[in-house]
Amino acid sequence: MENNSLLRKEGAILGITLGILMLVLTILPMYYYASSSSFWMVIIGPVITGFFLPLILAVLFTFQLRKKVGGYWSFKQAVIAVFSMLFVASLISTISGFVFEKYVEPDMRERYMRNIANNSIEYMEKSGANAEQIDAQLEKIDEQIENTGEANLSNTLRGLAISTIVVFVIALIFGALFKKERPVFQPISEEPQE
Repeated sequence: MENNSLLRKEGAILGITLGILMLVLTILPMYYYASSSSFWMVIIGPVITGFFLPLILAVLFTFQLRKKVGGYWSFKQAVIAVFSMLFVASLISTISGFVFEKYVEPDMRERYMRNIANNSIEYMEKSGANAEQIDAQLEKIDEQIENTGEANLSNTLRGLAISTIVVFVIALIFGALFKKERPVFQPISEEPQE
């Protein structure tokens, strides 16, 4: 358990699984969000599938990781293992997301943003918003679509650098929350000592 390479290895192995699950939770729902007619599903759905579910999976995988390495770890060991797991997951998710956006479905982001625009207009009309407010909201969404641009390697690498920092901070938080030190005193044996 003292071996940091074991912690990194076990973290990386679980990170591969977590990364694949994160990728599935990002890409598959995107097809639904790009065509959904529900304003709230388009707005709140990605937060659930892109943030809350991966966070819950990360917590579950952290408990599984701690169990795999013996059930006890210090803060430092927890940070090493969790960072390895989350970094590998982030790397898989980022690279696969880039490939998906660049080569598989290059127009998916724009379709999703256009669907947000359509649902926003419909929602605002039902809410009684005037034409000026609707036009202003539509301009904001059009501006966001223009600013997103296409997937490129420099933006992906910049995003990976930022996500590495975020992953390290999350690893620190998880390390503090999920550390479990070995008991200082072992239970007294019932057998007489010779």
